[in-house]
Amino acid sequence: KRFPDRTTFRVLHPEQHGVWQFFGRIDVEEGWFFHGPVPPEATLENIDFHGLMERAAGFSFSCTFDHIGFWDLRVEVAKTYRQGRAFVAGDAAHSHPPYGAFGLNSGLDDVANLSWKLAAVLEGWGGEALLDSYSEERRPIFWETGEDVIAGGVMEDRAFLSSHSPDRGQKEFLEGWKALQERESLRYSAYEPHYDGSAVVIGAPGTSSGIHGRHTLKAQPGHHLAPQMLSSGRNVFEELGQGLTLLAFDAEDQAVEPFQRISRSMGVPLTVIKDTFEGERKAYESRLVLVRPDQFVAWSGNQQPGGVEEILRKVTGR
Repeated sequence: KRFPDRTTFRVLHPEQHGVWQFFGRIDVEEGWFFHGPVPPEATLENIDFHGLMERAAGFSFSCTFDHIGFWDLRVEVAKTYRQGRAFVAGDAAHSHPPYGAFGLNSGLDDVANLSWKLAAVLEGWGGEALLDSYSEERRPIFWETGEDVIAGGVMEDRAFLSSHSPDRGQKEFLEGWKALQERESLRYSAYEPHYDGSAVVIGAPGTSSGIHGRHTLKAQPGHHLAPQMLSSGRNVFEELGQGLTLLAFDAEDQAVEPFQRISRSMGVPLTVIKDTFEGERKAYESRLVLVRPDQFVAWSGNQQPGGVEEILRKVTGR
């Protein structure tokens, strides 16, 4: 009733050491979930879960439980996502507390990254280095997510509550809280998983995969392609092929033809999308953009590259 438009509520107390208690809607009726820290020795018999939730909410209410369970509050990541013919993804590769849906989305991105590489190798146009790049690209993403976003957020909240309290000074607390929320907002807005420095991406040297970046419409190698409208009225994502895709915006035929000819000789599936370099497409800042099946940019440029075969061999792990 107090916050009718909210779907989640977070509660933080100093004794929780920076770990949030969460209430969240699971449907439009009266279904909710709740999770929060409990002592290591907690069992179904020795914890008053209803009382725990009432203390977190700050008022009394009636409820029934569909399920009560326990999970360990930890951040873990596998040493490698590949061992020979075996690959791990999602919860088999990494785990962390259910903060911000990073676990679910990281798992989906794992699959998007791995699936096309497996398909490329099985179809004969991907090499061994392409399979190795799965762990190289994806593992740093989750490692930094766990360390900088999840654990880092908990430690920052813990530090804030150790130095601020509404009981000691309401004004200082509110000012500090506002500053904390602004820092948190910046942390999330700068969350931009990328594969800079990947062995199968042709980008800037001396870089590596990570989560810290800047959201931009520019077509940057190692970064997710931004959505843009084509002159046909369709979104570029609607036209991408199942293999590699070359976006050619007012590019000369002599710059496009080598990609088509050499990809055929190598057995690499290539879709070419030709369009004008006008309107929203100018934001890509490149007339030629080579896009992977997972919608990440493998290479970009403004003129015919000298070594098309080298480009295709690198981005396919051959």
